[in-house]
Amino acid sequence: MNDRAARALRIAVLSYTTIAHDHRVMRTLETLAALGHEVTAIGFGEAPALPVAMIRLPDPPGRTAQRLAIATTQFPANLVPASAPLLHMLLPQHRAARAALLALRPDIVHANDWPALVAADAAKRETGARIVYDSHELASEEHADNRLWRLVAQRHTRAIEAGFIHRADAIITVSDGISRTLQDLYDLPEPPLVVRNALAYRTVTPAPLAEPLRLLFHGIMKGGRGIEALIGAMPVLPQFRLTLRGDGAPAYLAKLRARVAELGVGARVAFEPAVPHDEVVAAAASSHIGVFCAPIETRHNRFAMPNKVYEYLMAGLAVLVTEGTDLAALVQEHACGLTATASTPEAIATALRALSLSALGEMRANALAAAPRLSWDEERVRLIGLYDRFAPIDRAQRVG
Repeated sequence: MNDRAARALRIAVLSYTTIAHDHRVMRTLETLAALGHEVTAIGFGEAPALPVAMIRLPDPPGRTAQRLAIATTQFPANLVPASAPLLHMLLPQHRAARAALLALRPDIVHANDWPALVAADAAKRETGARIVYDSHELASEEHADNRLWRLVAQRHTRAIEAGFIHRADAIITVSDGISRTLQDLYDLPEPPLVVRNALAYRTVTPAPLAEPLRLLFHGIMKGGRGIEALIGAMPVLPQFRLTLRGDGAPAYLAKLRARVAELGVGARVAFEPAVPHDEVVAAAASSHIGVFCAPIETRHNRFAMPNKVYEYLMAGLAVLVTEGTDLAALVQEHACGLTATASTPEAIATALRALSLSALGEMRANALAAAPRLSWDEERVRLIGLYDRFAPIDRAQRVG
């Protein structure tokens, strides 16, 4: 038996998402399975095409029922924060996850995001399992720009995270800003380990640098991502073309299309559906500049490190982001893009109009050079190192 096999762990990766469509979870599963660990995914949807077991949670209810369930189980934390864990476990998916973990008796529960902490803690109390808390977002402010979320769900989210984060044996997250904030919020003894949400490195042929310059926003189309501001900049950027590639709520997409028509820029703004995940980088390579100028009124947005930025870099795109964010620090460190002073049409237009072709060429070359270092090939090393620390678990110390 080789050393790696001798140290194999039984790991449950719990996520209340559609597992096969959650790219960070999929990368985690693939990495841990490749190390020879016995890995089980617990979540929604069909089993992923990976050498892991799958426990499927009951599908969430329809949108209206789901909103009602959230309201009835999360709003009471505004009055009685201590009620949050009990009410949390009233939802069938949380009870099913807890039952699955208690039956599985894993060595480690990899708990993706705050909702997974309660079931993970039940496993720790009953079986001695260890917990790795993987915070994909700044949970306590994830939707802080939404008044209804602040009213209904924010106190519940904070109560769960505050009540269980100290039960985790290790904490990882996606950006330096979230890491620092979690340490400050919860008085953690050390900052959580940063494992960026990057994709595996791949090479493509970038588009030649020539006018008209092509801007790209790709990903889920929804509010709070600066898409409206980007569209609003187009009337004063006649030398640019914009592609909006991704899926979204029909009503929201209709609103964007109406705004494009109102501004008279329909000939220079194209809407395209999302492409399969393994084609995202190749599709992006037909553009010159990738844009993510989200508003920065909340810390969640200031610290966000979305997949799309790593995809832009891998495609050889310069990146335009909002000043004062973790993304801006990354762009400046690698000289691979530019910043707008705000998520407004005026600020976006000012940044782009000041860009010369020669500077853009240098930024794109730097993006390609940075891409291998900002890929999962590098980030996975940190995750592997973390799990190697847990590998020599003394099973005799486990309950039962």
